[in-house]
Amino acid sequence: MHAERHPQKAPALEDLLRARGLLRVPFTPDEKSPDTFPTASQREALTLLDTTAALRGVMVLTAPPGTGKSTLVKSWMRGLEQKRHLPLLVTQSSLTATGVLEILLAKLGERPRFKRSSNLLVLEKHLADIEPVTLVLILDDAQNYPSSALEELRLLLSLGGRARSAFALILLGDDYLLGSLRLSVQRALFSRIGAAHQLQPLTREDIAPYLNWHLARAGLDREIISPAAIDLLGEASEGNPRILNLLAQAAWLTSARAGDSDIQPEHVHSALRQVPIGTQKIQNT
Repeated sequence: MHAERHPQKAPALEDLLRARGLLRVPFTPDEKSPDTFPTASQREALTLLDTTAALRGVMVLTAPPGTGKSTLVKSWMRGLEQKRHLPLLVTQSSLTATGVLEILLAKLGERPRFKRSSNLLVLEKHLADIEPVTLVLILDDAQNYPSSALEELRLLLSLGGRARSAFALILLGDDYLLGSLRLSVQRALFSRIGAAHQLQPLTREDIAPYLNWHLARAGLDREIISPAAIDLLGEASEGNPRILNLLAQAAWLTSARAGDSDIQPEHVHSALRQVPIGTQKIQNT
């Protein structure tokens, strides 16, 4: 009687990493490092963010989903000098006008009161107490905020009746955010915007350095992606960092599990079939 044959089990991730001397799976976020891959568009955005914080201005940063605006701003926040700035990130984009004021107080360590007038007094006192430190309020997915919440934020900028804004305000959102702020209902807030920047996807020239930057951060000291595979990844992702990371990661896993040392076009084609956004690209071509 012949022994029953079982299919060979695929190696675990830990084994793949150990065999290649890697710290982690490439093309995954590194929570321990605030660094981001520097593109010209990101450098321009960082300059505007610094200026907005220094002047207590209002800035709008837009980009398609996955372009890296939230990642960039979180990295920038970690680098702000604590003696000068207090950055607060709000991600609950369904907040009402009342909710905006309450969440702001809660993030400042204050207990929200029942009446709006009482909350305004608490906020005004807190901002006065932390002077000369500037509060930098960042709203993610700002395109989802109702008009009443954005109007409340505009009113809060004038809290205390001073000529200078009470805090710096940075709005992150999709491409259409700036256009929606031009509408009559938000014209007052739109008129206060001192800087607007649309974060651009990676250029074709950025693709290879970006991929190799990720590999180096994972602990790999050599280039392993063939030029043809890089071209495929760049074309399929259209320079969107999130899509590029998903496809490159799937291609690396396919290559590693096959025992290959490099990533070739066939590995990228496998990734395109595996990752839904890649499948969509195939269907559209």
